[in-house]
Amino acid sequence: MSSKAVVTKSNRKGRAKRKVNLIRLHTAMNKLASDANDKEIVKRFKILIDTSDEDLSKARVDEILKTPQKVEINSFHESLQPYVKHFLFLAKKNSK
Repeated sequence: MSSKAVVTKSNRKGRAKRKVNLIRLHTAMNKLASDANDKEIVKRFKILIDTSDEDLSKARVDEILKTPQKVEINSFHESLQPYVKHFLFLAKKNSK
């Protein structure tokens, strides 16, 4: 029984840090998703968040969420660019 407790303890130490800001963007993107293609992209974005080591800053995510028309896609890491671009597409589509 004690060996199991030790294994559980070691797993907690190796746990990844939550990426709060990327999760905020994911949640907003999920709310805007309307069809199966959008849901699949959101699902892939969640996988990327889970495997990524870094998070975006709160200011960057606020910029994306509040003023999507002024966002420079090239200023983001290559792995995030398609998802930011798709969020901007969804925001534009839902504003019509």
